[in-house]
Amino acid sequence: MINERRFAISFLKADQLKAFVSLPNELSSKVIRAYVSSDLLLDEADALRICDDIAGKMPWMEWILALPEILRSKEESYFQEVDALIAKNAMFEGVLTGSMEGLGYYAEKNVKVYGDHNLYLWNSHAVKAVNGVLAGGCLPLELKGAEQKDLLELPITWDKIVYGRIPMMVTANCVAKTTDRCRRGNQREQQVVLLDRMDKSFPVRLVCRHCYNVIYNCLPLSLHKELEKYQDKACLRLQFTVEDRVQAERVLAFFLKADPSDLEPPYAEYTTGHEKRGVQ
Repeated sequence: MINERRFAISFLKADQLKAFVSLPNELSSKVIRAYVSSDLLLDEADALRICDDIAGKMPWMEWILALPEILRSKEESYFQEVDALIAKNAMFEGVLTGSMEGLGYYAEKNVKVYGDHNLYLWNSHAVKAVNGVLAGGCLPLELKGAEQKDLLELPITWDKIVYGRIPMMVTANCVAKTTDRCRRGNQREQQVVLLDRMDKSFPVRLVCRHCYNVIYNCLPLSLHKELEKYQDKACLRLQFTVEDRVQAERVLAFFLKADPSDLEPPYAEYTTGHEKRGVQ
């Protein structure tokens, strides 16, 4: 049981890690767990150095590698790369996975395994099925708040995403290839934007290393007015995706304050997702 607000943060970019480094101690002390993209750490040595620096200054934090949303059978060697990363860096205690492939591979390994929101722990039966395998899970984004009450009573450590871009689609139909050309030669993640007929911008992550795209909502999810509801039963997660360093700094400062529900968020518009209306 959590007696006060404790946070987990998910990082996809080195700039987001740099934003965290700049936090004052009274704010960073509220963060108990960091999920860092395994692709980021494998591709950018600078990101690994930043993590190591943070870990030295904040020894209470738990460090977890966040696996890609999709891993195909032909990428078996990727698991070996992640295994080597964990073996060489003792700070990483386990993995975060939203796929059955990741869960299946690491179920027999001597590491912690956390389930992401897209592992779909919808009900007590789903949680029971992974009992003893997962160190913790994440409440599904599709469930409204009232539907999550029973899950919060189950004997499992939960994350609740209170900030981040909701993924609208994970697809192998590449936006870049359809509109221009394949960019597979560039292993690092890239970002493009889709515009709808209302001129709304939808960020798209091009995960070329694993050949898929993630299309995000045009507005960030922000549950800053709902924190009190979950703080005693879940770790509150800030899920960074497309944010640059300045944006990440503003979001961190906003959510880690004593009571952000009384303040204006650092973004003009936001959505509360399915928190009150669920999936129709």
